[in-house]
Amino acid sequence: MLLCMVLASLRPHLGKTNGVFNGNIIIRYFAVPLTYLEAGLICDPKTLYLTLSNGPLLIFTMTFIYVLMPFLMRLGVCLLTYANVNVWLLKGMEVLYCMPPPFNTSLVLCRLTQADLSTSIVITLVSHFGGLFISPVLLYFVLGASTPPLVGVNIKETIYSTIVPLAIGIAIQVYILKYDFCFKIKSPWFSQGLLLATAYHWFCDAVSVDASSLQASDVLLCVVIACVGQLFVSCLCWILCSRWLPRDILLAALFTTTHKSVGLGSWVLRGAYHGSAHGPAVNLPLSVLPVAQLLLGSLLASWLSP
Repeated sequence: MLLCMVLASLRPHLGKTNGVFNGNIIIRYFAVPLTYLEAGLICDPKTLYLTLSNGPLLIFTMTFIYVLMPFLMRLGVCLLTYANVNVWLLKGMEVLYCMPPPFNTSLVLCRLTQADLSTSIVITLVSHFGGLFISPVLLYFVLGASTPPLVGVNIKETIYSTIVPLAIGIAIQVYILKYDFCFKIKSPWFSQGLLLATAYHWFCDAVSVDASSLQASDVLLCVVIACVGQLFVSCLCWILCSRWLPRDILLAALFTTTHKSVGLGSWVLRGAYHGSAHGPAVNLPLSVLPVAQLLLGSLLASWLSP
């Protein structure tokens, strides 16, 4: 992870969005499908079905993601406004807290901590696809306009990069390998490689962000708010889940519910504030929040891993 940060600082143009090696293309067309293909080869189909039928768990995670986290961020925005924090900076943070979880990073962190991968997959897919319909409602109250993310999101492409590789992996496991392959791919090296590729892309975007029109205090406050907010929601999720969930499912719920999809959030913010004078302040959290999520999540995964 440290090496990725150094490389991103030296050559940010290589892995940034629209760079030499377009990080978005690498994540969307390689990292995410390979992550779900590997998950399909590992997960027991019966466990996936049992998790999908676990109504209380899904209701809790959806409530935490789309009710509790946006409410807490809204409360934090109201408090920080009185501290003369840049309002447009807070607006960007508030929009991102209305987003669904990402497709790949939470699954990789679950692999590193030996959490229940089936729980992570089901929560991620259900909450992400559900968020395509719930997020516009939340954004109506945040942005004051009901611009639906569905307009800019290719649903078929999303299905092809997640559900289809997962189904292919399960089919290979069930009909060809007869579960014998499950014991040969327990090493997390493949997941770690995908995580490092994602980290390098996000680090490059963070280093390349144009913050020349912002004050140094705004950038520093964005970093502090992102880190403190991530720590707070992680601790809150741990406290709420530790009372009724076993450890492996608890870790899966923790990494899945507390991370936000930056790709969908970037589309919303850039579409709503394209050409606006407040664009740099609103878009700054797009580069800071994923780095905070990844670094804090990696540290937590290293601490909790067996």
